Amino acid sequence: QSAEDVCFFDRYLRGAESERPERLLVYYTGGEERWKTTEVWPPEGSTTQRLYMAADHALVSDAPEAETASDLYTVDFAATTGLTNRWHTQWNGSDVVYPDRAEADGRLLVYTSEPLEADLEITGHPIVTLYVTSTATDGAFFVYLEDVDPSGRVTYVTEGQLRALHRKVSTGPRPYTSPTPYHSFMRKDGEPLVPGQVAEVSFGLFPTSVLVKAGHRIRVAIAGTDKDTFARVPDDGTPVITVARNREHASHIDLPIVDRQRDR
Repeated sequence: QSAEDVCFFDRYLRGAESERPERLLVYYTGGEERWKTTEVWPPEGSTTQRLYMAADHALVSDAPEAETASDLYTVDFAATTGLTNRWHTQWNGSDVVYPDRAEADGRLLVYTSEPLEADLEITGHPIVTLYVTSTATDGAFFVYLEDVDPSGRVTYVTEGQLRALHRKVSTGPRPYTSPTPYHSFMRKDGEPLVPGQVAEVSFGLFPTSVLVKAGHRIRVAIAGTDKDTFARVPDDGTPVITVARNREHASHIDLPIVDRQRDR
């Protein structure tokens, strides 16, 4: 970070020429413990792997074939990522600490893959698409991407969240370029949920880079709140969410995968 600061000050305060490319992203791949650079995002060699929510809380590569299948989740408003998460630590500069989330996941709706047969690098913006119904006209959807090791320890990787009211994917001009669905958050685009009617809620998770080791499992955990960080939506009541996982409404997550051969 200090080296990046020096390059910035050299160029914009001293007027010195920089040998660095105009577009250079420096990122860190957790699990591999390695710094990397790229001029494009996601990095070259990236592909998308889709995993579907399935029966028995599984996460699988095969699309569902059932005509009707879903899971119920009663929102647990005690769910939290704690006080040392990525949000609170911005305010006081303390260390970001996500302890083992195995117990926290007990309050969430989770889907977990089989153990990986080989190392898998996820680098980019994961995108989740949920087909849901709710007993409420609004709600917040929090989705966490996690790594489950052979002992059962659950490690936070990244997250994304979206209020259902803002789920409309806008086709208008974007203020910035992003590979994720664009939500304007404008009043005119607001769409309350209709209880009992299926709604598509699709949004990006924060960009990440992580090497999930062979023998580990990938988990998607869904919550309706993060009580120590965000305001509760709705203000009262306890919504019951139905997550569809059938042929017509196949809830899934798209993972940006990087070919490991590119670095060899």
